[in-house]
Amino acid sequence: MQDEKTDLAVLRIEGGDGRFPVIEFEDSDKIEVGDMVLAIGNPFNLGHTVTSGIVSALGRSGLGMATFENFIQTDAAINPGNSGGALIDAGGNLVGVNTLIISRTG
Repeated sequence: MQDEKTDLAVLRIEGGDGRFPVIEFEDSDKIEVGDMVLAIGNPFNLGHTVTSGIVSALGRSGLGMATFENFIQTDAAINPGNSGGALIDAGGNLVGVNTLIISRTG
């Protein structure tokens, strides 16, 4: 299943029986400005990439995505191709999904 608005796809794998590793979800309400995060993605089709940063702001809105708001802002490098990738905390838990970059140059 895919959702073009969020740039996400969900896959179901049959027969896992605990053999497939999974990422744990962290409650995003526990995230604080200043927390360390890692952004995982495939920027510019270069292959798997991990960048690090801090949470710069919480609850960002008014970014031109009227359907969704309440973004986590990070200074981890995000480029085209990172969207849909994991944003994880220092404990390796999923705290968000990389969604967009805002810059003067696009």
